[in-house]
Amino acid sequence: YKPMYGIVLAFKDFKIREGIMGSPWAGLKYFNQLFEAASFWEVLSNTLIISLMNLAFSWPVPIVLAIFISEIGNRRVRKVFQTASYLPHFISWVVMGGIIAELLSPSRGVVNYLLGLFGRDPVYFLAEPAYFRGVLVVTDIWKSVGWGSIIYLSAIAGVDMEQYESAAIDGATRWDMAVRITLPSILPTIVTMFILQVG
Repeated sequence: YKPMYGIVLAFKDFKIREGIMGSPWAGLKYFNQLFEAASFWEVLSNTLIISLMNLAFSWPVPIVLAIFISEIGNRRVRKVFQTASYLPHFISWVVMGGIIAELLSPSRGVVNYLLGLFGRDPVYFLAEPAYFRGVLVVTDIWKSVGWGSIIYLSAIAGVDMEQYESAAIDGATRWDMAVRITLPSILPTIVTMFILQVG
């Protein structure tokens, strides 16, 4: 609970020389400024929309990736694929921002070059409000999907192999096994991770 002491700053007119407790109380002054700001509702709605989009799109992708990785038969290929998918997690957001800016650059970006091959005009994705939310969600997926799949891969490793063997004897396809054995077996993990992501 000790870090919660810092919450007091929201109600203080903070002066660095006087410290947190020595600074005069401001009451709800800063909250009033926030709620009365012209852009408050726009900022709040953007935050909620981006959060809901991240929840809708970023949450299921690691599940799909984990099932896909678990289905790769060649152990070496699986390890290479896992490593490649984890790598973006270790890149800082500043570097990731630079990479995205270069990829989506209207003058020298790969994405606009590919659009040009199909006769499309360059699009400045990072300056167009219609594209920005999508770019943000895709970037979040790219950065977090590999790391998020680790937990699901661990859950899949705990599934009883005899269930797969029995299903194979009964003529089940790999798709049937993924849908009827893997997903129900890791459902508690999926629900837990969903609750954490909502938080």
